[in-house]
Amino acid sequence: MKKRSWLTGLFLIILSSITIIVRIYYVNYLMSEVNINEDVYNAAKVSIGASGLTSAFAEGFQMQSLYICTLYLAFLIFGNFTVAGVYLNIVYQFITVFLVFIAIKNVTNRYVGFAGSLILAIFPVYVNTLSKVTMQNMLICIAALAGAITILLLRWMYHRKHTANKSISEPIIEDPAVIQKNDSEKNDINTDLIQDTSLREIRYDDLEDNKVQYIENPLPVPKRREHKEMDYAFEPSGSDDYDIKDLTGKDFYDIE
Repeated sequence: MKKRSWLTGLFLIILSSITIIVRIYYVNYLMSEVNINEDVYNAAKVSIGASGLTSAFAEGFQMQSLYICTLYLAFLIFGNFTVAGVYLNIVYQFITVFLVFIAIKNVTNRYVGFAGSLILAIFPVYVNTLSKVTMQNMLICIAALAGAITILLLRWMYHRKHTANKSISEPIIEDPAVIQKNDSEKNDINTDLIQDTSLREIRYDDLEDNKVQYIENPLPVPKRREHKEMDYAFEPSGSDDYDIKDLTGKDFYDIE
């Protein structure tokens, strides 16, 4: 995005330089005389001779009245209707070149827009209209402005409709982390709401979550010893009181 903006700015700087250089060269070396429209000149003199520009729109809004207003503003700078009309034409043509670039760029691309506006900037017939102080350049500029605004509106409406259709047709893909978090919250809510209605006593040992899980010992351990059992030398009788009364033939003790 930054690269495209930089390229567009470069194109605009080049167009500005070429447009101004070509017109200054024409005014200084190629323009022999200036033809000012007599009706425009007389209307401008009458409007300025009256109370400022209040009489310019006395009969309602007209293109000629609008042009006379701009011509009067240029006249305040240069002090001459002829010179003011020439430089006013330069301003109108300069704006028109920019509007053509914007219009073509939005229809095709910036390269085609640069080529089309460059042709308009150096087109000899268009440059020669600088010597004619009429409403022609203003009307061309207004037409270019209307065309550029129309193209921008149509493109904005198209992108808006395309974005809306795309959002409807494509499913919404959520982040797995967000989905897992939502599922865990739902499970927590369900666990809190569901109550255990059974009468069985829940013991601590029955809870699997609380049981200790041992891991196998990886270290060597000593061999387990076998348990030895001891038994009696003879089986006692059922009525025996475990007291031996007859010691004949029995040498259990060392009796001296």
